[in-house]
Amino acid sequence: MNAPLYPWLVTPWGQLAARRHNLPHALLIHGRSGLGKTALARAFAQRVLCESSEDKEMACGVCDGCRWFEQGNHPDFRVLEPEALAQAPAEQSKPRESESASRQIKIDQVRETQDFLAIGTHRRKARVLLIRPAESMNAATGNALLKSLEEPPPGTLFLLVSSTPERLLPTVRSRCQEIPVASARLEQAEDWLREQGIKEPAIALAYSGNAPLAALEEEAGRAEREGVIARLAAGERAPIELADACQGVAPATVVGWLQRWAFDLALAKAAGIVRYHVRNAAALRALADALPQESLLRFARSLVGERAIAEHPLNPRLFFEGMFLRYAQLWEPRNE
Repeated sequence: MNAPLYPWLVTPWGQLAARRHNLPHALLIHGRSGLGKTALARAFAQRVLCESSEDKEMACGVCDGCRWFEQGNHPDFRVLEPEALAQAPAEQSKPRESESASRQIKIDQVRETQDFLAIGTHRRKARVLLIRPAESMNAATGNALLKSLEEPPPGTLFLLVSSTPERLLPTVRSRCQEIPVASARLEQAEDWLREQGIKEPAIALAYSGNAPLAALEEEAGRAEREGVIARLAAGERAPIELADACQGVAPATVVGWLQRWAFDLALAKAAGIVRYHVRNAAALRALADALPQESLLRFARSLVGERAIAEHPLNPRLFFEGMFLRYAQLWEPRNE
């Protein structure tokens, strides 16, 4: 086996494996969401902590170190992540919408790792601190981590995982060796999704922005999403009826649907193409023809603010109606 879990990780896994005998103090694994960067980082952390004497690329899975790692209690491994992600699956790169815990890595969490970094390793191998997503550190948190990155304890490896590395402090990023994770090749991603039981992998990949894991995750809510999209594609703009179709769906999820729909409307208006809703391309072009580009962009910007408040307690019904009312107003003449 040349890479953990996913076939498109062969190249970055090879770059990581080449470093396992001469570890740097910090690695930054970055790429778009939905590619399995956290799984890649965890697999490498396990390989670093594996106690097998055999020179294999992958961890052995049977030594004491591997067993402890897989049980989640290896004494030389820690994960630094937002509270809202602490109970989420390893592949999930964003907090669950229903959770109210912090979505940032707090400065106190960084300070709490100092005891872990200060004592010697328990198994006389390396010590690994995984930070995901690294961009959830604000400036104060990043600066608190910086001293450890500048003067790392012996035998310590920092693994930073990020989907938006440009948001990291330049001083933090400059102290890491970077491992880029490229998007999966289209045929490769489609084959993998087909193996997971996805019947229309090309459609799913287009909607996810060619992120296979995101496409698989979004499959769970596809029926509800496609029901709403079908109404929009048919030209429906009645806020009450559209809100009815969204009942039981998390508000932030619905905002995400509308953000992609608005993006495709603007793209269809500007260039006659779509990115996400390939099945509805003709309908999008027809709808976009009747709208001014400025209004589309204004509506798209408004959804950014909607996404921020969608995470907080609110009346979902009123939230949906208000959002779809603003969508309907795109077709109303404006008095400039």
